[in-house]
Amino acid sequence: MVTDRELEIMKILWARGKASVREVQDDLNRDAGPVAYSTVQTLLNIMEEKKGLVRHVVEGRTFIYHPRKTSERTIRELTTRFVDRVFDGALDRVMVALFDSKPPTVEELDRLRAMIDEAERATHENRDEVRAEAVEMA
Repeated sequence: MVTDRELEIMKILWARGKASVREVQDDLNRDAGPVAYSTVQTLLNIMEEKKGLVRHVVEGRTFIYHPRKTSERTIRELTTRFVDRVFDGALDRVMVALFDSKPPTVEELDRLRAMIDEAERATHENRDEVRAEAVEMA
């Protein structure tokens, strides 16, 4: 799992594309409060060696860190793990919890309806494709 601080670092790297330890520290100090250089360095080492979240290249004597995955892919993976671990994969329970924690605006509900309609269309199309393949194989 990604810790809150590691996620903050990932967001910095996604926004910048790449960054040195000092650049990450400066952004964290500005946005999230004081953090020591050695702490950032340790976190980046863990994120690279143990979690595979980042990689580095050496420019001169400076380690420059890059995210290994896009924000979209990482968010999708984290969300999948969270839904599976907390809600046993039940999307309806996720939505109930989200609506209980923060009631959606009318605009958000409209966007959610559109997303649900699109997901329903895609599900039906996939089902139709599977059926057609089954008929062809028979």
